[in-house]
Formats: sequence, C-alpha cells, structure tokens
Amino acid sequence: MKRVIGKRHSAMAPITLVQSGREDSQFADMEKVFSVASHADALKIFYAAKEGIASSTKAIKELNLTSKRYYTYLKALIDAGLIERDGSTYKHTAMGKICFKLMEAVRSTIGQRDRLDLVDRVSKAKGLSIEETEEIMRAILKDANIAPGGRIADLLGPVRMSDTWEKVVQDVVEYVENAQESILFATQYFDMRVVEAIARAALRGVKMRFLSGGKEVISTNVQLIRTVVSKPQLVKLLFEFANSEDFKLRYIDLPYTFLVIDGRYSMVEITKPFTKTFNLAFFFHNETLSERLVQTFEILWDKASPMSTFIDKLKKL
Repeated sequence: MKRVIGKRHSAMAPITLVQSGREDSQFADMEKVFSVASHADALKIFYAAKEGIASSTKAIKELNLTSKRYYTYLKALIDAGLIERDGSTYKHTAMGKICFKLMEAVRSTIGQRDRLDLVDRVSKAKGLSIEETEEIMRAILKDANIAPGGRIADLLGPVRMSDTWEKVVQDVVEYVENAQESILFATQYFDMRVVEAIARAALRGVKMRFLSGGKEVISTNVQLIRTVVSKPQLVKLLFEFANSEDFKLRYIDLPYTFLVIDGRYSMVEITKPFTKTFNLAFFFHNETLSERLVQTFEILWDKASPMSTFIDKLKKL
C-alpha cells in the first residue's frame, strides 16, 4: 500500500482518501448494475435466472433473443455481479437476489403510478389533518405491494412545511394533542398554546421529556409565569402538569428546535443563517428519520443540565 504524504497536522488525509476511493469503487459498481438494468433484454435474462437457467439454447428461444444479444447481456449481468454460473446453471448471486427484490418493488411501483399520483395530490391537500391524510393514503394504497417490508408509510408519509410562526404553533399543538405515548421536545421557544396542549397531554398519561434552549429561554420562562398569573384558570392545570412524574425538563444550548411524537411523528426547524432565528419548519411521519432525531435528543439529554427555574416559580403560584 502506498504511503500518503501530506502536510503536518493532516493525519486524517489518508482516511479521507481511502474513503473517497471506496466510494468511487462503489459508484463504479453501481454504474454497472444500472447500466445493464437499463436494457429490456438483460432484464428478461435476469428474471429468467431467478429459477435458474439450465439450458441457454432453451432460454434464447423462450426469451425470443438472438444468440449474440443473449450472450452479450448474460456476460454483462455476470460482470455486474448479479448472475453466476453454478455448474451448468446460471442463477442469481446473493447480491442478485437482493437486487431482484428491489427491481420487483420498482416494477410494482410503476404499475401503481395512477394510485401514487393520487397520493401526491392528497398529501398536498390543505385542510386535512395528519390522521385523515394517512387514512386516505392507506385506503388508496391498500393491497399495493410497493415497499419491501410493507413500510409504505415510512416512504410516503405526508410532509408539511410551515413557513410562519403561527402555522408552526398550530401544527405543534395538533401533534401534541394526538400524542398517545411519548413526547420528546427540544425547543428554544415557548408559546402558551403549546404549553397548554402539553399540560393536557401530561395529565392523560403521555410521558414527556423537554430540553430547553439555555439561558435565553429562562428569561422567557419568567414572562411565561406572568402570562400564567394573568390567566388564573391555567394555574391548576399547569401546577398538576409541573408535578407530573411523567414530565422531565433539562436545559442545554440547542442547535435547532425539534419534536418527536410517539417515535413516529416529527418536526424539525430550519433556522436562518447566522442569526439562527426561525425560518420555517417541516412536519413529517417517518419512523427512520424520527429514530435519528430520538438519538440526537438522547445525546443532548445526557449532556444537559437540570432546570428548576420554571418549575420552582410555577409551584410558588
């Protein structure tokens, strides 16, 4: 292996070059797969190899191919690592078997194009709740074998974009009101409508943990207390909420605001460059992305500090 010589303090350079080399190799292999899969005749041979091709003469006749085209694409499939020769039979490799399942998913998806066009229109429709949107999507895609493993909701879950603070508050309240099991909320902001929805969720047994965005938010909490005092009817609700065993609060400087409901529904804020003030937010239903946000929350939670300012002031009301 050649030694990589770089400048001082550039110990990571060899690793970067190795990673780059691996990516280039992987992209080259992907190019081979996509290139051969772009030919209908190659796909015919690939599908025939699922059960094994014991006789090339018979396969040429059944697939209605010339010998030249058959052997040209057979070689391309072998070079791409999708087919191998086992004795006198051509069959799928391990990678070929996986690619076959993916191709079947693509084939099925293309066959459901009309339904998917309808799903696109539904997901963009205004005035529908998340639950209504997903119920309609499930009805449209019923019995549609599209996503491997059946996780169609993870792939096509509705996505909302909120570009005003008022819309973000409305959507967060809706998410919180529909929470059944858990709420993880890392936020740099406080809005009384959100706090009320959270308090109601806590009282119906939803477990929740909150990360507050550091010292700046503590001063906001003082203003929040004044707002509570101005609305005596909220005092009892928030007092019970603050004493709930399912409510936990810590503070840390946050990179952005995000929310995860029941490990499936999430919101992520996009801030403006440099100022880090609110720009817009995305709301989505995706278990994979939500799990990543949960992991981020856990990392921040472990590094966060206890926050008693808000709770202590609330208990003194």
